Amino acid sequence: MVAWWLRAVSLFNVLCVIAWVAWAWPRSAWLAVVGVVLFMLAGRLWLGLQFWVMQIFKRRLGLPVASRDAVLRAWNAETQESMHQFAWQIPWREWEVGDHLPPDAQGRCGVVLVHGWMCNRAVWTQTMLQLRAQNIPYVAVSLPMLLHGIATARPTVEAAVRRLHEATGVAPLLVGHSMGGLVLRDWLRSLPAGSGLVPHAAITIGTPHHGSPLAMCVLGTNVKEMRPGSAWLAQLRSDEAETGSAFSRVRWHCVFSDCDNVVFPESTSQLANGEPHLLAGYAHVQMLGAPRLWALIESQLPFAARVRC
Repeated sequence: MVAWWLRAVSLFNVLCVIAWVAWAWPRSAWLAVVGVVLFMLAGRLWLGLQFWVMQIFKRRLGLPVASRDAVLRAWNAETQESMHQFAWQIPWREWEVGDHLPPDAQGRCGVVLVHGWMCNRAVWTQTMLQLRAQNIPYVAVSLPMLLHGIATARPTVEAAVRRLHEATGVAPLLVGHSMGGLVLRDWLRSLPAGSGLVPHAAITIGTPHHGSPLAMCVLGTNVKEMRPGSAWLAQLRSDEAETGSAFSRVRWHCVFSDCDNVVFPESTSQLANGEPHLLAGYAHVQMLGAPRLWALIESQLPFAARVRC
């Protein structure tokens, strides 16, 4: 669904550029060129605004902020990564790398990868290639949602976990980026007591566990659920606080950054019962390629899972 939406956006952008050049060129070649350049810089400027808002927001709360150089480096890296992901990988390469369920998967812990808002499984391409190289079983989902409620993703996550569990006989490691972390928490609260699908550990990366201020600027049911103080987040915490909840049986690892341009401040990406992991200087999507993130994923897999092909 997201892939087709981004393809339509890409086509619309190309048509807009063609229309602009057709209108402006007869009047002024410079006008036409300047317009195209500004259009190409729009994405970089939008990301820059996010970083600026992040710094202002934290300063007004009296919180520590990353250095200017660190933010500029993160802005540049996120611009390149976002162009790669949202103009190429997500719209056009969703199934370039398939799921990996090797014949010898039985008895070895696998990984379920859950993407964030306005993404699909292609955002995990680098991670999937790394998992394949080590012959680690995995399933990466593409959530059937655009602006739907987060609970819409439950059947997809359930199917992915069951598929991996049937292939390995072991409850998988759960890994979620951004909204994907909330999707995992929402799915866990839907499990019946005593379910054998509860994982030993879960990793969330830049997840707005307590909401993100930027969610105030976008419309959509799932976005409203990710706003600070939302009724949905309050109910999630209430359900998780019940005795014996699946949430309480999981060892949580919360990855966050001081340069996350989408989910801030840093405290919102952490859980009270979670182990914090700081990726200093990394932007929101850029975190997915961090070597320390891959090391964390590896560390949470039993040794038997890391058998090379």
